Amino acid sequence: METVLRTPESAFEDLKDYPFKANYMQLEQMRMHYLDEGKENQKVIFLFHGQPSWSYLYRHMIPPLADAGYRVIAPDLIGFGKSDKPMDPKDHTFTNHVNWVSQFVRQLGIKHASAFMQDWGGMIGLRVLANNPDWLDHLIVANTALAEVKGLAKFIFPKVMKWMAKSSGKPSVEKFAHKQNFGNWAGYFSRSEKLEIGKIMQVLTTKSLKPEEMQAYDAPFPDDRFYAAPRTMPQIIATDLDEVNEAWEKLRQWEKPVLTLFSDKDPFLAGKGYDEKFRKNFKGAKDQPHITITNASHFLQEDQASALVKNITKWVN
Repeated sequence: METVLRTPESAFEDLKDYPFKANYMQLEQMRMHYLDEGKENQKVIFLFHGQPSWSYLYRHMIPPLADAGYRVIAPDLIGFGKSDKPMDPKDHTFTNHVNWVSQFVRQLGIKHASAFMQDWGGMIGLRVLANNPDWLDHLIVANTALAEVKGLAKFIFPKVMKWMAKSSGKPSVEKFAHKQNFGNWAGYFSRSEKLEIGKIMQVLTTKSLKPEEMQAYDAPFPDDRFYAAPRTMPQIIATDLDEVNEAWEKLRQWEKPVLTLFSDKDPFLAGKGYDEKFRKNFKGAKDQPHITITNASHFLQEDQASALVKNITKWVN
């Protein structure tokens, strides 16, 4: 990697509701940030974020989970939050992100944990799980997907996704807010000169974010040099299809308990059968108390943190 950036610590000073101690792990030439709260507790739960958020997304879930007896580990994906940020979009491949999270999990050496995966946190985390089946004993998936594409669809799917992004033109936040679909999402991140992450997060929540909360979502990206990860991720959704298919073959053999907690107002995934796919393909999802989280958009951690904690702790316990 030619250049890896690190957001200055000054960007993260006095963040609202984020008093947590920073922890870092060295991955290759880079530093990965993670939160590790409640270290004295025996039970462990991982919280994985997606694009364009970071561990700040879990600030309202971490304290009650720790109080409930969990050691809570919430990493920032490479390119996001307080983690280092490769500048070259070519570094942000699906495989690289899976490898980085795999290294993180293996270096921690924790097994038989639980994990909550949302958005890219699921797309990446599920592939990590497929290759590390002893890592988790409980899996919670929420507002995420892992495409399984075979036959002619393997040829068509990437072209359709690319066409949707290209045909959107140059969407603004306002255009995306008016029509919340993948094309406008991918187009916004690909072609907007300035990424207004806080405003995007507000569009995809049902509650009103305070100005300082929106600023916290902007904090990891001081200028456009830091944008490579959030710009690139919508473009790589339809990549690594063979590897994803292989992951699904392994995941179907994984028999430990799985719970789906999808939300009712997610513009990308609600009502489109993605939660049902997990229920059908995971043996451990049978007869589990799957729930639809109401009055929650894509980033349900912002909208219904208390409901998520309640359902997670009740189910795992």
